[in-house]
Amino acid sequence: MKYIQWIQQTLFNTGKWIDISEVIIKIILIFIIAQIVIRFARSVINKIFDFRFKTKLLRYNERKEITLKKLCLSIVMYVVYFIVLITSLEAIGINMKALLAGISVAGFITGLGAQNLIKDILNGFFILFEDQFSVGDHVSINDTKGTVEEIGLRTTKIRGVDGEFYFFANSNITKVANYTLGEIPEIHTPEQIKTREE
Repeated sequence: MKYIQWIQQTLFNTGKWIDISEVIIKIILIFIIAQIVIRFARSVINKIFDFRFKTKLLRYNERKEITLKKLCLSIVMYVVYFIVLITSLEAIGINMKALLAGISVAGFITGLGAQNLIKDILNGFFILFEDQFSVGDHVSINDTKGTVEEIGLRTTKIRGVDGEFYFFANSNITKVANYTLGEIPEIHTPEQIKTREE
């Protein structure tokens, strides 16, 4: 009988259904706004890199341009989705301030998951700024050969020679061979040029 009463109270409680509907609408609006922000950020990032490309302002090579562009977008997406998560939880009714206050900062930082995350991010930046490889490079990562498709904050994605995608946590990348950087351009001496012209 108690269960039947609870079901009846829940089904016929108009106020409760209105509250649930409001929460669902809020969450949907949050996700819509997030998609708009990401699209706007993508447009701004593309325009910034296009401007730099045309004016040759702080211009990198094409490989690094593509990598930096994707990395910037990856950072924006992580930030936006983190805000979406926090805002959605607050919309449901979870007090995030009280929740975060109850979490030990030291415990969070020293946690295994946090340590791996920090290692992934740091190694990702080292890969980028040391120019170990960039998007479009033909590489061998941990003895897996393929073409770099994406370098993110946490992971690197390559397309193998068999067409399959391989994902590597940046902190787990220990062995890299870059065949693109290893290519030696053909240099023609004046004698060779003269011989070809003849």
